[in-house]
Amino acid sequence: MKKILIYNGQLFMGGIERVLISYLQGISKDKDLDITLLIKENNPAKNVFYKDIPENVKCEFIKSEKLVEMRENISKKRGNIFYRAMYQIVVAYERLEMKRWLKEYFKNNSYDSVIDFDMSLGKYLDEVPYEKIGWCHYSLEAKKGKKRERFRERLEKYDKIVVICDEMKEELNEVYPTVKDRGVRIYNPMDIDEIIRKSEVEKISGSYMVAVSRLVPGKGRLDLIDIYLDLKKRGVKEKLYILGEGSERAELQKRIDENGLQDEVLLLGQKENPYPWMKNSKMFLHPSYGEGLPTVLIEAMICKSIVVAYDCPTGPKEILGDGKFGALIPLGDKKKFGDSVYEILENENLRDEFLSQMKTRVNEFSVHNIKEEFKNLVGEKTT
Repeated sequence: MKKILIYNGQLFMGGIERVLISYLQGISKDKDLDITLLIKENNPAKNVFYKDIPENVKCEFIKSEKLVEMRENISKKRGNIFYRAMYQIVVAYERLEMKRWLKEYFKNNSYDSVIDFDMSLGKYLDEVPYEKIGWCHYSLEAKKGKKRERFRERLEKYDKIVVICDEMKEELNEVYPTVKDRGVRIYNPMDIDEIIRKSEVEKISGSYMVAVSRLVPGKGRLDLIDIYLDLKKRGVKEKLYILGEGSERAELQKRIDENGLQDEVLLLGQKENPYPWMKNSKMFLHPSYGEGLPTVLIEAMICKSIVVAYDCPTGPKEILGDGKFGALIPLGDKKKFGDSVYEILENENLRDEFLSQMKTRVNEFSVHNIKEEFKNLVGEKTT
């Protein structure tokens, strides 16, 4: 039996955390693996995925709920110079305490492999005396100059580096050649049956298109409103539902109001179960400017929602088979994006072709297939 520790900074509502839970639910059933989950912060109010951790996965926290609450209370008062100084002191203390905690923890607990699932262990990797596996979820090419050099130094501390699509593997080889032999490509796992089950718990009425992501710069939500405005002028009646929360919400609402789209474009906030919204939609729109492997596209395909996405680095081209399994649009080309959406809405034969092709593609991401690759990664060979 292999003892595996998986570290992640948080269990907030996010793409990495959703993938982590999918892994845990898949691999925890395997009797050859003993899994412990280590989370940086005990934050019950925000760790929404805590309840989804399988019962046979042990879960530990580094920072106590009391310490996290104290830091957050001080953070809210940082407009005051005293609290600003206090905040810096607390953060510095947390770093020292985390280093001490990890050193003590690994003195008393042994593992075959330690997986840094969100690659946030960073400065603390030297405290890990076992096989270290870094899990990279985003494009490796974006970092420039000194940031790229610092990231290279961090990558060199890992024994293995997991990337989540072939494009990222190519980036690793080209941008960080000193670690290219450590790269392993493993797709994000999808529990297809569970996603289908969740997609059927609720029926969303009306004719609409949907987008699901955090409302942050880089996800192309402002582009999406411009695209929809053009589609409305062309007579499109479907509404646009945008699911998610983030720092851009106010700016998005302002853009919606300025263009008189309050009745057509709705910001519906964060949905713990977005799958019914995908299943009942006419189309899934994803004008993102950067990803790793955007799991949300695969989820949409499982829910039989036709995907239209920017060809951003990395993932959409690979998931959509260069346009075979969904519409792939040149990065930033809002006109072509709108043209593609309009064509799919108007052309039933094109819709049927995409829906037919999607069925075979999604099976490649099944949790069963990915579980076997995970076991090979940690040295537990499958039979």
